[in-house]
Amino acid sequence: MIYNKAPQNSSLGYILFQYDLYPEKIEQFGKVKKVVSRKGTFALKESTMTNEQANWFSHVMRRLEKLNYNKIIPIIPTKYGDLTISHQNKTYYLQPWFSEEAELREDKKELTLFKQLGKLHGLTVKPQEFSKETIENSYQDLIKRWEKRRLEMEYFAEEAERKAYISPFELTYLTHFSRMDMMANVAVNYLKEWRDQCLEKESYRACLCHGKLDRNHIFYHPNGYGYLLNFEKAVLDTPARDLAISFRRSFQYNLWSEDQGSDWLATYEDSLLLEDEEKKLLASYLIYPEIIFHCIDHYRKRDGSITELQFVQVLEKRIITMSRVDHFIHNTLLRKPSDESK
Repeated sequence: MIYNKAPQNSSLGYILFQYDLYPEKIEQFGKVKKVVSRKGTFALKESTMTNEQANWFSHVMRRLEKLNYNKIIPIIPTKYGDLTISHQNKTYYLQPWFSEEAELREDKKELTLFKQLGKLHGLTVKPQEFSKETIENSYQDLIKRWEKRRLEMEYFAEEAERKAYISPFELTYLTHFSRMDMMANVAVNYLKEWRDQCLEKESYRACLCHGKLDRNHIFYHPNGYGYLLNFEKAVLDTPARDLAISFRRSFQYNLWSEDQGSDWLATYEDSLLLEDEEKKLLASYLIYPEIIFHCIDHYRKRDGSITELQFVQVLEKRIITMSRVDHFIHNTLLRKPSDESK
């Protein structure tokens, strides 16, 4: 959608007035408006952040500025100094508009992403005041959530087996279900090891986590650097969880390989070496077959826009990915230095 100017009595006019911006042209790209004005070209982002979330978001951006972390797309303050505007149950913020991204090889995109994620974590990581209750609650909450998901997938398998005709997708899932179920159990074992090690050491770390970093939330600048954007889901959490989210999101672009995973981890650890218990936690997140279960969710809600064959191809690709994740965990992530000499 393209339209010229914004009526001053409109919501958009009210928001842009906070920046003294008088647009010559506005284009809509999803939840982002491209605002062209005499002052320059800007991106106005619409968000569903609550006031509390917007305050935390502003705190995060100011904190990163104080830490001199400059590999982010900056937020432009209003003429009153605020980083966000709340209006009609929505939150808005303004950033410079960047359009010409560097053309990078596929493998280079992920390396740039994990390099910046490592720097973000390394700059903000801190030991936390030990709390046995916090560790136990985190462990129990995740165990309950995983068990609920596993039972849902078990029920799907049982339903398929009772059918007179089993679809190609269901047959593919049933063929690999026992292996996926085994991976879910392995994830629980790694999680237990993480809990036991934290309780034994009486320590754990937290850092500022982006929350959903993937290619959609990094700008590949022609200068060779990657600049992070969209910190709306940023939280203080274990680096392992944020790293696992980015790993899983990066799986979708290509048929992932174990060597790629090794490169991603090495690039990340150039800035922040993971503790042994954090590696166990990362292993548990990665080996739990959520990407398979997520595919089942989509299949159950299918509306005909995706063919049976396409569903089967996606599922097969994710099954291969999980097998490679398993190898990556054993051969790289949890490999002991003493194992390398064998």
